[in-house]
Amino acid sequence: METSSKRLPISDPGYSVELRKALNYSIVDLLDEFTAAGWDEWETLKALTKIVCDHALAYQADRDQPATPRTRKSNPGQPPLTQGTGTRRQGHAVR
Repeated sequence: METSSKRLPISDPGYSVELRKALNYSIVDLLDEFTAAGWDEWETLKALTKIVCDHALAYQADRDQPATPRTRKSNPGQPPLTQGTGTRRQGHAVR
């Protein structure tokens, strides 16, 4: 994972702004990937919002428990939704 600037400590006042900037690149790439695969952009945004809210609620419920790495469960019977082109990683702050 590359970043274009040094990571700030979480206590730094600029931490949230830098994090939002870094996330923006990834979200724009994700939207581009899904719309290129034929998904409607507005529906993709609504689905992404729902997923992020679900993750936030789950985190809030579990935040008192020790953190464990989360892995995405794959379904070997289904192909991935889209195939990455490799170009979306170029020039972006976070991956």
